[in-house]
Amino acid sequence: MFKENVIELLRNETKLKPEVLLKLVEVPPKLELGDFAFPCFILSKKLKKAPNQIASILVEKLSKDLPKQIDRVVATGSYVNFFVNKLLMAKKIIKINSNYGKTNVGKKKKVIIDFSAPNVGKPMHVGHIRSTILGDSIIRMYDFLNYNPVGINYLGDIGLHIGKLIVAYELWLDKDQLKKDPVNELLRLYVKFCDKEKSTVQVGTDEEDEFSNNEWTLKAKEKLKQLELGDKKAHKIWSDIQKYSRKGFDKVYDLLKVNFHETVGQSLFSNKGKQIITQAILSGHAKAEPSGAVFVESHGKNKYILRTGKIASYMTQDLGAAVTRFEKHKFEEMIYLTDYRQIDHFNHLFNILELFGYTFAKNCKHLGFGNVKFGKEILATRKGKVILLESVLKKTIEKAREGIDKRGTKGDPKKVGVGAIKYIVLKNEPQRDVQFSWSEALNFEGNTGPYLQYSYARASSIIRKAKKENFNKVAPKVKDLTTEEIALVKKIDNFPEIVLRAAKSLNPAIIANYAYELAKLFNEFYHNNHVIGDPREAFRLYLLEAFRTTLQNSLHLLGIEVMEEM
Repeated sequence: MFKENVIELLRNETKLKPEVLLKLVEVPPKLELGDFAFPCFILSKKLKKAPNQIASILVEKLSKDLPKQIDRVVATGSYVNFFVNKLLMAKKIIKINSNYGKTNVGKKKKVIIDFSAPNVGKPMHVGHIRSTILGDSIIRMYDFLNYNPVGINYLGDIGLHIGKLIVAYELWLDKDQLKKDPVNELLRLYVKFCDKEKSTVQVGTDEEDEFSNNEWTLKAKEKLKQLELGDKKAHKIWSDIQKYSRKGFDKVYDLLKVNFHETVGQSLFSNKGKQIITQAILSGHAKAEPSGAVFVESHGKNKYILRTGKIASYMTQDLGAAVTRFEKHKFEEMIYLTDYRQIDHFNHLFNILELFGYTFAKNCKHLGFGNVKFGKEILATRKGKVILLESVLKKTIEKAREGIDKRGTKGDPKKVGVGAIKYIVLKNEPQRDVQFSWSEALNFEGNTGPYLQYSYARASSIIRKAKKENFNKVAPKVKDLTTEEIALVKKIDNFPEIVLRAAKSLNPAIIANYAYELAKLFNEFYHNNHVIGDPREAFRLYLLEAFRTTLQNSLHLLGIEVMEEM
């Protein structure tokens, strides 16, 4: 909040735009250098002066009319350093409420977030966890900033894997097992088919399977073609596979408490995609081959957007889905979350949309992320080498229960376990791989979810002990602040900017690591300052309430629940 005062001061004197100053104004590495610093290098070329000269000139001008929020400004080398009024900052911080950090920057602009997107007929494995958790956090951030986010779960309900499953379903289905344990029965069928197929294709995307043309692969392709042509038997099996798959998906989403505004299958957009492609052929933007395949030149390559026999491809469906979404939602922005290996696909998708005249393509983004690794095992559904996400979640919850029992403390194992997984994923930059470790994720010390939840519960415990009725009645007196109080106040003041930065960069790690730094400062304050019975009790209780509010809002944006007792 106080950074805004610094930016306004500098804007008047430097004529730089607020969004530029927001990036330039930084927090100095040492307390004695003030609370904010502005580097004058940026103005050297324009003013044709040395940065240190500019700093001195700026300080002279700014010092003439400082607002009450700023105590003083000084020139330190090439920087202008700002010292804010800490008492005034503290008075503002202790008045914050549950809406702290929320702004109207979004102005209800609609943003589509396409995330999670598991394949129908295959189990959700650890490879799906990042897209699911990351997408949920981004939706929370956009909602917090008053955008109108629409989360879409775009299910892979068509493709060669569906053809394989239909063949396997007809040949080897165990109906009792399907009802009892649909996820593992469908996995068994898929693995059995792939064993028969004896594909030599390397682990990669499902479309690579199409290069295998042995007897079994051809059977799968034929079933897929029958499905597209409306074969009733194939369609009935396909519907059953979807029904049982979604039950398995919903179990995982319920554990994670992740919701979607829309859940739709890729197949729904095949016809729309074909209509778009037909128009593109007529306008000369795409070329058809005698085989029925259609391609377009994109980024110097012939990119096929319809397969031989006029069979829809992933690109066909993605084109149809993108245009349908814009027609329905008139969105300002659309964000796709997948692992980084699909970056080429989305570069082509956005380029082809633009070539076809869809101007919304420039507002489409792809956020590619790294993998979540459990040891060195390479996962491949066709070989049955999958670590089921539901199993990981349940095992983590059980380990959280064991940890809570061992510590002799309170706490909800589900909230601790799920929070631990979400945090270890989200504290890492999206592009980085995550090496998952239960011992690290469930540690109550260090940069972990349980540490943050415990910090919140510890602050809650102090407030409970303080006879809340007196706390609410006594007006806090803000006097000389201790070093720990100043650090906590400044960190809380920084929260609104952190949320804006995280949302703009689609990076929840900014919030996660802020939350950890905030919790560390609280614990330093806790270890060095008495609260109950201290002459400054009222102020410190209000400060703890401000800390709790800020930490809870931070964790909410990560999809992590807090507990009053642990």
